[in-house]
Amino acid sequence: MSIPTPPPMPKPDSTDYWKELRAQFPMPPDEAYCNTGTIGVSPIRVINAMYQHVLIANTNAAHIDWREGGQALLSGYAPYVEIREKLGKLINTEYQNIALIQNATMGMNLLANGLDIPKDAEILTTDIEHPGGRSGWELHSRRHDSKHRMVKIPRNIDGPAEIIAAFDQAITPDTYLMSFPHISSAQGIKFPAHELAKLAKEHGIFSVVDGAQTPGHIKIDVQKIDCDAYYGSPHKWLMAPAGNGFLYINPRRADEVWTTLASSQWDNHTDNGYRLGQRGTGNPSLLVGLEEALDFHFEIGPTRVYKRIKDLGDRLRKGLSELPKVQLVTPLDMAAGLTTFKVKDIPGIKVQNQLWTRGKIQPRALSEGGIRYSTHIYNNTDEIARSLEIIKQL
Repeated sequence: MSIPTPPPMPKPDSTDYWKELRAQFPMPPDEAYCNTGTIGVSPIRVINAMYQHVLIANTNAAHIDWREGGQALLSGYAPYVEIREKLGKLINTEYQNIALIQNATMGMNLLANGLDIPKDAEILTTDIEHPGGRSGWELHSRRHDSKHRMVKIPRNIDGPAEIIAAFDQAITPDTYLMSFPHISSAQGIKFPAHELAKLAKEHGIFSVVDGAQTPGHIKIDVQKIDCDAYYGSPHKWLMAPAGNGFLYINPRRADEVWTTLASSQWDNHTDNGYRLGQRGTGNPSLLVGLEEALDFHFEIGPTRVYKRIKDLGDRLRKGLSELPKVQLVTPLDMAAGLTTFKVKDIPGIKVQNQLWTRGKIQPRALSEGGIRYSTHIYNNTDEIARSLEIIKQL
């Protein structure tokens, strides 16, 4: 299968902007991909950028002088300032505070292994945590005798205040670190990240935000959140290739985090992102894809992207809320592009299969029995109407 050539980007003021933008993606036009919460579909230009980089690197291998520029053939060593500057623009920070890593799980583990957490100190996570935001703390607890406790997040949640109260009540004098998602993976709940980070700071607690579901999905402003660390996976909503991630550490706490994967820059505290991002030889074509995905995101306009994602999500949730046998798991006023729901007496996997069989719509059935439906810029209102009609028939 050859890589197609995408059409020109639509003009910003086009009346059919989103329909025209859909042509930038390789999926067949009659298929609706609604599982961005697991992995996004990259635009054709991102795929082309990676392919061209692989081809040129291998074609011109003998022409590379390793004393000057040889690192273009591999990743894991260079500082990649330009890419980190673009990520800094995305989350509102200086590039020195950002490490390029593989994914969100790596970010959590770099913190769990890099912090000098005292013996018997307490680590708080939530009871709805994705394994990628929880397991590193569990391992630390067993290996180093820290105390890992899960804060119970109310089901049928009434608002952000309930989450803040749950953490506030869970804090003890032993609490050293609080880790929580910015958007929870299975429920699509947008957490009050700034308020939780503020609560942690008031108690002298290290705050970590799991941003696996947020880059390219909602606005991220780490300075406003004022957390101590934030990690993310651009392979979902930012539509970068899998194998890309980032770790932000607040400069006021960066020197507290030891380098876990040590290479030549392991002690470089002038550029902590470079220090923590060195991880040995990797595939530089993935970083080329990440940069192209960032350029694509900024060309459309982040605010426009976030609004489109939420508008589609709101439309879906409104329609689902009007169906008497549907239970919305995602709270209406704490949501963006992820929507989780259950259909009474029908297993989630059957709902998923029927959406595909009847309408070529592919969300994701969850192990808890519900359906998680992602609305992104390559989705449209017709797909949502089709989905609601099929669910109504079921």
